Amino acid sequence: MKIGVCGGIDRIQATAEAGFDYIEGNFSNIALWDDEKYYSFNNELAKYSLPCEAANCFLPGDMKITGNNVDYNSLENYLVKGFARAKETGIKMVVMGSGGARSVPEGFSFQKAVNQIVHFVSQYAGPIAADNGIDFVFEPLCKAESNIINTIKDGAMLASFINLPNVGTLGDLYHMHVEGDTYKDVRELKGIFRHAHISNPVSQNGDKRIYMKNPDEYDYKGFFDALKFVGCERVSIEAGTDNFIKDVFEAVKIMKMYK
Repeated sequence: MKIGVCGGIDRIQATAEAGFDYIEGNFSNIALWDDEKYYSFNNELAKYSLPCEAANCFLPGDMKITGNNVDYNSLENYLVKGFARAKETGIKMVVMGSGGARSVPEGFSFQKAVNQIVHFVSQYAGPIAADNGIDFVFEPLCKAESNIINTIKDGAMLASFINLPNVGTLGDLYHMHVEGDTYKDVRELKGIFRHAHISNPVSQNGDKRIYMKNPDEYDYKGFFDALKFVGCERVSIEAGTDNFIKDVFEAVKIMKMYK
């Protein structure tokens, strides 16, 4: 299993020097950057021989895929450019969290929103990703961040219904902890559980979703064992930090213990 870190150009050097296998970039940045910023990112990856194998932050919050104002022409143009650049960068997996873009607007039909998400992924995101050799996963988010697709089984049900070979679900340990997803739930999703995010979802001082510092602070081994059972190929740290360089060198030790 490969281990990575979510981050931008400013985190490439430390991620490489800490011994991670890849960095997980920001898809919306990659899609919307001008050529100078885009090629600067790729040049920095090459400088440190660090692949960018995954990307999250799929859609800007104002690029809605639910509600009365979905602009499929703009979405398609965005996806075509974004996935072409992702392929050129070497990205193999794209993650759809995008709570602002996917959440059901107040007063809007939940059923209609589900159908819109299915339509968007089955007719646009999934096929365009596949055309570029890229897998696509739903990221379940806790209810505080989205009012739809909140558990890993929600993501798995949608992916199963869409039934495209490159579409699956992700498990983020923080969101799993908040919503009560278990490692047993992960093990039941072999074949459709494709990618993972990790952090310390709790801490004594009340912070949440921080970098791992001690293997005893949470059951990380159980998470990694479940990921290995389902054949998950990559897991990325997605967490807050006040000292990235210090924290990333501590966290890599824990991930290498269990991967």
